[in-house]
Amino acid sequence: MKQYARTLFIALFTGLLGFAGFNALIDPFNVTGAPDIPGLTARDTRLYGDGGRVHVGDRLARGGDASILLGSSRTVDGFPHEPTGWPGEIYNAGMRGTNIFELSQAMALAARNRSLRCVVIGLDLDEFGTHSRAKATYWLSTLNDGNRALSMTRVSLSPNTFGASLQLMADNIGGGSPRVPWADTYPAGAQRERYESGVRGIYGFYLGYNFDAGRVALFERALDALTANGVQVIGFIHPLHAWREEALFRSGRSETYFEMRQALTGVFDRHAANSPDDACVEGGGAVLWDFSGFRDFASLPAPGPEQTAAHPNFYEPSHYLPHIGQAMLDTLRGEAAPGSEVSGIQLEPGNLSVSADAIRARRQRWLESADGQAATALFDALEAAGPQAETEMPQFLNRDDRRSLDDKISRIAPGRAER
Repeated sequence: MKQYARTLFIALFTGLLGFAGFNALIDPFNVTGAPDIPGLTARDTRLYGDGGRVHVGDRLARGGDASILLGSSRTVDGFPHEPTGWPGEIYNAGMRGTNIFELSQAMALAARNRSLRCVVIGLDLDEFGTHSRAKATYWLSTLNDGNRALSMTRVSLSPNTFGASLQLMADNIGGGSPRVPWADTYPAGAQRERYESGVRGIYGFYLGYNFDAGRVALFERALDALTANGVQVIGFIHPLHAWREEALFRSGRSETYFEMRQALTGVFDRHAANSPDDACVEGGGAVLWDFSGFRDFASLPAPGPEQTAAHPNFYEPSHYLPHIGQAMLDTLRGEAAPGSEVSGIQLEPGNLSVSADAIRARRQRWLESADGQAATALFDALEAAGPQAETEMPQFLNRDDRRSLDDKISRIAPGRAER
């Protein structure tokens, strides 16, 4: 019996070791440093699986980037993978489907890097709702505990990684590649359907949305730690197409949106006086811009019912195209190209009320346009049909969540003090 148990244990251990070794060798998230195998692993087609949390977390833990760009899929898709013109370059560390819990952890993890100058972070209502906390691979990644060795062990032993490894090999052998979410042309009507289905979905999402002030407080804890240690934090509120912004207003969440703007303005203003070690933009330790609110570049008419040409700025109501993100970075630096269509405002307590009134005025003008009237008809039909709110079990932040952020924050100052 003892011999049988010993043999079984050896077999299981060998199998587990082989499983981990296979994942480490294929390395679909590019964290172990395994060499590329031509024709098998050379093309990183699965690097951003599950939002890219494993890859992003590992890169932030390794350090070396002077500036990082954080945010959700709007950051992943809405900015070039390698933005240009930023002082010292900037790494696009966007993660699909993320929220302020994960983003705050990423900020604190990155700040352990002594060469980090600036964090640019995209924000909107999605980041502060109770509908989400963390995606599956967050718990595998270095974002979880800041420990690269433990993260690589978790990743190597994960069935999630095994699936990604098999997909990576299949992509390299068969020539597959990740789907790009936009195209230059579409079948007639396909874009219009994407817009209409998109706003129907987001309308239901907003009906069930709950704003969590506790998430704002968690974010402020991270922002306070970074700015106190010389890192400049530059926030911006994402632009959305007018159809999606109208979904927010028609669902009764407009005041929640203005509440978020006010809360974020207060957070950034409280830390603006901190002196950054090596600022990337003008404005002090914390700077907040707003590119949302029915701006002209985001209010171009939605694609027509039979249109095949791509919309010039948004591939669907929630996501803008990379040239918009690049223009926003240029604006943050004060180097917007002459005649640039992208516009925004630096939010401060003194202009918060006036800018809110301007948003309401821009909305009213848009509603009077043909595109605004088409959107109004769509929402009227939605309301008449009795839409259902998307409801999920609220995921409130707990003591362990705050402790995990505090643990990363506690490791910022000693490393940065040697700069």
